[in-house]
Amino acid sequence: MNKARQIGVLRQALASLEPFGETGRHGVFTLGAGPVDAALGGGMARGTVHEIYPAQTFDIAAAAGFVTGLSLRAASQAPLIWIRHRRSEMEAGALYAQGFAEMGVTGDKLFVVHVNDVADGLRASLEALRCPGLGAVIFESWGASKHLDLTASRRLSLAAQESGVTGLVLRVMSAPEPSAAATRWQVQAAPSSDPLGMPGRGTLCASLLRQKSGPSGWSWNLEWNHETLGFAQAQALSGAVAAPHRDRPIDAPGQQGWAEAG
Repeated sequence: MNKARQIGVLRQALASLEPFGETGRHGVFTLGAGPVDAALGGGMARGTVHEIYPAQTFDIAAAAGFVTGLSLRAASQAPLIWIRHRRSEMEAGALYAQGFAEMGVTGDKLFVVHVNDVADGLRASLEALRCPGLGAVIFESWGASKHLDLTASRRLSLAAQESGVTGLVLRVMSAPEPSAAATRWQVQAAPSSDPLGMPGRGTLCASLLRQKSGPSGWSWNLEWNHETLGFAQAQALSGAVAAPHRDRPIDAPGQQGWAEAG
């Protein structure tokens, strides 16, 4: 599918959505885990952009789970759109429909768009962020790109502020660089907190690398609570959690029940 047709299909899908909720001053959404929300001053800002980085190749699934949870918390039942670099599909595998369902994402609430490069992804993300009928827009990029710079992140942030839609940029195979994002996270897989050592809820370690409105540097082990559709702090395990590596490049890193374009 060529670029013009891709954008046309995306616009057609967005045009079918009715505005959801209020616009204007957008407030915050909580993660559901008290210590995390407290460190964030009450929650994460709606109507702006947040960045998430997998710590290593094998942490992509954990980072995708964190992004999915954030999008659900931000969206308040409004539809989600996931704009995904085709390289992610090739290297990390397809998005897992059953996994989304288990987290509470229904097929009629998720649109998936595949793009060929970062420039296409940015264009699609801007289009989506300007649609107030969406609850959250996820842009999964792959690799370092001159296109995804400070200027581009400002454009995404402005579009999010105008519509009230929350943008989540999942940056795979890329190192942190200056951006207009309100928060920046690093995510890695963590051991299950089941006290008997049996398979339990999936657990991840989320490290707050930066937030515009307050201090950073914390890390939390979190689980997704399927009943509350929110995060909960995992039970502490013996042994230290690795501190986030702030200054080194982050290594790289996977339908269907949802609508797909591109």
